[in-house]
Amino acid sequence: MCKMSMTNPDRGWAWIILLASFVENCLVGFSLYAIGLIHIIFLEKFKKDITLTSWISASFLCLLSLTGLGVGLMFTTGLIVIAFNFEKKRNVATGIAVAGCGIGPFVLSPIYQMIYNEYGYNGFFLFYAGLSFNVCVVGAVLRPSRLEASSKMAKKRNRTLHKKCCECDLTVMKNIPLICVCIAGVFFNIGIFIIYLHFPAYAIENDSTQVEVSWYLSIAGISSCIGRVLLGMATNSEDVSEDIIFFGTYSLIGAATIVVPLFIKIHYAKMMYSIVLGLNSGSCYVVISSIVFRLTGPDHAAQGTGYVMAYIGVGSLVGPPLAGVIVDNGGSYATSFIIAGLSLIFGGFTELCNVCFKSNRYNKPVIKEIEMAIKDDEINNKYHDAEEEKTVLT
Repeated sequence: MCKMSMTNPDRGWAWIILLASFVENCLVGFSLYAIGLIHIIFLEKFKKDITLTSWISASFLCLLSLTGLGVGLMFTTGLIVIAFNFEKKRNVATGIAVAGCGIGPFVLSPIYQMIYNEYGYNGFFLFYAGLSFNVCVVGAVLRPSRLEASSKMAKKRNRTLHKKCCECDLTVMKNIPLICVCIAGVFFNIGIFIIYLHFPAYAIENDSTQVEVSWYLSIAGISSCIGRVLLGMATNSEDVSEDIIFFGTYSLIGAATIVVPLFIKIHYAKMMYSIVLGLNSGSCYVVISSIVFRLTGPDHAAQGTGYVMAYIGVGSLVGPPLAGVIVDNGGSYATSFIIAGLSLIFGGFTELCNVCFKSNRYNKPVIKEIEMAIKDDEINNKYHDAEEEKTVLT
């Protein structure tokens, strides 16, 4: 049986993995940020009230996006493999990878609007399913990294795998700064997915056409791509605080969202809002892996990332139906957007609270060339021994 060689941080096959993560995020991005188009399709298909349809859309989003089956596994894996394959350029690499979340909606939203107009409800989801199968190609190029292998070897040296797994769970759950990040994830996702789910319907209610709405989403998508790359480059500097970036970008979106009802009938104002939304909405996913790495260390990075994504999924499930309840019970989309803006600002403040605890469990090591001279066979053997032990214990 052929053994996979280990990837080295910041070079070689790590860049192929970055490309794979970018493509994966293109697929994920369409699922996440074009949910408003899917919501309109559900409204036209089932002809039910906004609350019920919002629950259908939110369930679809939660199950297929951040924490559920399929795409949820893709998204979390896409962040973890970048964290394990990049050291010096981790934030830049993460920014490039998650920029795919902007490219996906930019390219695919108008295309899928045309597909729906031409082939209807069934044709839309048939094409959507076919596109999603391409993740198999992405997964085929992933490889284990030296950092991942060394982390597993360290676990084996310190204590048995079973005891260590229990400790990992407790460590993550008792990590107060990480809990601040998790709570922030709930609130910013409530706000973000109220916006992305209901902005298309809100715009159509205020003199926009479906074609114009698809272009609003495309503008938000390409702006998101640019914003993620720029934020990745900015936060790669040690002089730039990832927590301040997180707080500032989401507070800016929150403030812009609160004033949306004042200009919702103006076409160019909606385009400007789409740009602001796109430039800033992806900041969390640029810095989240570095924040989790800093708060948990490499041994617990996978558990910590999964833990944060679980909380984020709660927000994606709660936010859209909340807006639907407001609209169906005498409120308006304007009210739901004000709530979304306040939720984003509160989430930004909550994430900023983690700095009060001064918990840095991971300091970036100095990587010397001699450390990279360890033979692949030696690391592979120890890595596969650890995998075999894991299989026995489970």
